[in-house]
Amino acid sequence: MSIKYALLAILAERDLHGYELKSSFDHKVGEFWSLNYGQIYSTLDRLEKEALVTHDREMQEKRPDRKIFSITPQGREELAEWLATPVGKIRALRDEFFIKLVFMDKDDPGPLLALLDKQKALYLKQMSKLTQRKMALKKAAQGPDSLTGELLMDAGLFHAEADIRWLTLCEAKLKAAVDRKKTSKR
Repeated sequence: MSIKYALLAILAERDLHGYELKSSFDHKVGEFWSLNYGQIYSTLDRLEKEALVTHDREMQEKRPDRKIFSITPQGREELAEWLATPVGKIRALRDEFFIKLVFMDKDDPGPLLALLDKQKALYLKQMSKLTQRKMALKKAAQGPDSLTGELLMDAGLFHAEADIRWLTLCEAKLKAAVDRKKTSKR
């Protein structure tokens, strides 16, 4: 996901300062994407240089002024174009677990099988958390944010389910390879 467009989309809803942008981002997609304040402010700087956002200063007593950011008409146009364009790059299969799988000792399958079990347990825990969050969203007020939140939870659940299925396949193939190896030694 592009932080640039997420911030533009949030600012299209209303003008906000950096901390409010972070809170809104976390509320909308925090389950799936971690964002720090440095990323927010560096992205806002770039957006200003590209004339996609502007800011006004808000004076505060006993605190430094804060910047209230607004999306520009050019920013709205670019956001609309981005929203209407399908994602060309399909989700990359870049995962730390894949690297571990590549480099684990295939001659000693015990540690790899144990790792597969632990990894599946983590995905099951994630699925439980996402299911609880989804149920909470259903109980909360209905509206567009509720629907998109539920759709994001569904996506997370489907991805975790697919990962569990893949890990189960890895386990089955690894065990089959071990059995073939034992049979060939006889």
